[in-house]
Amino acid sequence: MKKYSLFSIIFISLIVLFVYIEKNSVTTFHLLGTDISLQNALWVGLFLFAFYLFSLLFFSFLNLKEYLFKKNIQKDIQILHQNIKSRLLFKDGIKEPKILKDLNSFISLIEGLEIKPKKIERFELLEDLDKLKKGKIVEIDKYKLKEDNPWFILNVKNRLKKDPSYAKEVLKKFKNEELKKEAFYIWAKEAPIDEILKYDYPITLEIILSHIKDENLTKLLEKTTLTPKEEINIAKNLYQTQNPDKELEIIKPLKWGYAYLALKYEHLDLAKEIIEENDLKYFEFFLKLRIAGIKAEIDEYIQSTV
Repeated sequence: MKKYSLFSIIFISLIVLFVYIEKNSVTTFHLLGTDISLQNALWVGLFLFAFYLFSLLFFSFLNLKEYLFKKNIQKDIQILHQNIKSRLLFKDGIKEPKILKDLNSFISLIEGLEIKPKKIERFELLEDLDKLKKGKIVEIDKYKLKEDNPWFILNVKNRLKKDPSYAKEVLKKFKNEELKKEAFYIWAKEAPIDEILKYDYPITLEIILSHIKDENLTKLLEKTTLTPKEEINIAKNLYQTQNPDKELEIIKPLKWGYAYLALKYEHLDLAKEIIEENDLKYFEFFLKLRIAGIKAEIDEYIQSTV
C-alpha cells in the first residue's frame, strides 16, 4: 500500500505539472449552489486525489475481506482436523466450518477407518468407487487414471469377469502386467494352445483341464509345473478320453500323472519303470500289491492316503 501511495502522488504531481505548463487556464464549476473557480491544474489534481482516496478505500476493503477470509480458512482447517479425529475415533460433536463445507461433508462419511460411499456434492466419484467395489463396471475414462491405478485395474477386472471375451483385447491393448496376467488366465481357457505358448505365463491346472481333449495338450504339459496332486487330477480327467496308448503318450511329461495312468490301465511293467526311474515311492506299495496279484483300485488307494 505504501508503494501504491508513493506512485500515486508522483503520478498526480506529474499530471498536474503537465497541465500547469500546457494550459493552466481557470475553469468554473457550479457545485452545491456555489460557483468555484480554480486553475485547471488544481481541478485535475483534486479529481485525481479524490480517485486516489476512493481507490485506497476500495483496496482497504479488499485487504480486509482477504484478511477475514484467510482467518476463517485457518479456523476451518482447525475444525476439519478436529472433525477428522472425531470421525476416526467414533466421537460425536462434528462442528460446521464457515467456508470449507464441502470438505466437511466428505469428512462426515468417515467412520473409523472406513468411508461410506454416499453421494455428496462435489464428490460424485464416491458412487462410482462404490460400484467398482461391488464388482460393477463404470465409465473410468472420465477420471483420466493411469493403467497402474488401483481403481482402473479393478474396473478392468470387473469387466473381465462379466465379459471373458474382453481378455484378448486387454492382452493387446494394455501394458500393465497385473491386467495382462489376469486377462491371460481367462483368455487361455479358450485360446488355441499354439497362441497360449507365445506368452510367458505359468500354465495352470485350470488352463490344462480346459484343453484336456486338445490334440496339442502335450505342448502345454511340457511347459507347466504342477504339484503331484494336480498331475494326478489331470490324468484322471484325461482317462478314457482317447485310446489308452494315446493318453499315456500325452501325459508322459507329468511323471506323477504318467504313473497314475499306467496303474489305472494296469500296465504294471510300464508303471514299475516309471516309478523306479522317478523314485515315486508313493506308488511303490500299491505296485507291490498289484504285482502280488492283490486286486486294488488306484483311486481308492489315493483316497485312503490323503
